[in-house]
Amino acid sequence: MSPMKLIHTLSASDVFGPEKTVINECLALRDEGWDCQIVNFWDSGEIPLAAKVRAAGIPYLCIASRSKFDVSAIRAFAGLLRENDRPLVHSHGYKADLYSLVAARLARAPVITTVHGWTSENAKVRLYEKLQAFLWRFFDRVVCVSESYRILAERAGTPAGKLVVVHNGIKATYLANPLAPQRREHARTALGLASNEIVVACIGRLGIEKGHRQLLEAAARVLPGCPDARFLIIGEGAERAAIEARIAELGLTETVRLLGHRDDLPAIYPALDVLAITSLREGLPNVLLEAMLNGIPAVATAVGGIPEVISHDHDGLVVPAGDVEAYVSALATLLADANLRYRLGAQARVTVRAGFLFERRLERMCTIYQGLAAPAVQAERDRS
Repeated sequence: MSPMKLIHTLSASDVFGPEKTVINECLALRDEGWDCQIVNFWDSGEIPLAAKVRAAGIPYLCIASRSKFDVSAIRAFAGLLRENDRPLVHSHGYKADLYSLVAARLARAPVITTVHGWTSENAKVRLYEKLQAFLWRFFDRVVCVSESYRILAERAGTPAGKLVVVHNGIKATYLANPLAPQRREHARTALGLASNEIVVACIGRLGIEKGHRQLLEAAARVLPGCPDARFLIIGEGAERAAIEARIAELGLTETVRLLGHRDDLPAIYPALDVLAITSLREGLPNVLLEAMLNGIPAVATAVGGIPEVISHDHDGLVVPAGDVEAYVSALATLLADANLRYRLGAQARVTVRAGFLFERRLERMCTIYQGLAAPAVQAERDRS
């Protein structure tokens, strides 16, 4: 009997949280007897995602999609599924959901999706998200990265029996031991940071939903009481110009730096003292788990799955989304107290090791996959 087949579908140009999870899963599932492939619905094959997937040794295919609803792309994918004996399909994102669901039903292949989280940054995206929520009810299974999104999906009409919560999980290799002085010194030197500076990082896409403007307001207000604080904003996106302008307006050009998109976060974590998350909307950010594993405490807004990971004043600080006063207070408290940073960071590492490592997530996903693939496997046995 041939290996069980799984195709992950995306519509993305580069590797961010969901794409990183997909790549890691494909690599790990090889040892579980799966034949994995990544299919990307995009208008060009020459993109960073393609290079990174191939560099990882994972079969990759770009199916050209040059419009919002490209029927030819759906037909091509349905044909691929038929040619490959109707493998299990796992989609990620609203465009991939639409294309994968239609193609899988045409080819009579099992199909699931993961609800990673919504950005809702404009009216067009919110319309797409409503369509995506409507489609969830037609999948064989809907995996939610947080309980909050499970509730959202059920309220949108997805049958409760199709919903399952599987929190994100990260590999233990993201642990860089930031407490080792030589690692910390090396990381800081590489970033041009002084040993006495207290470094706060905000990591993620530069989108309006990430709340960078609130972070800048908080930075301006805490700096008088903590002049050694330095802020790093890591990521790229549509809000970059607005963020740069606000940095200049607030007089923060000497204390806030934009580093752009980085693929070397494990080398950066040892330099950090605090992770700042000011998001208005989130799923369950991998960077939160990675920072916590490295003993870096977070000041985070209570959105998405974040309150399902952080317990306030136990392994991080959590404040209501959009509450600038509460955020400033929490950030100032953490910057002023090295012992508090150490205590929260040490417990944060325990929290991630206990419940949010990649191996635990993989076990959950394998159980789901095997349950959905069983009918197809049995059919193959009957034919042989």
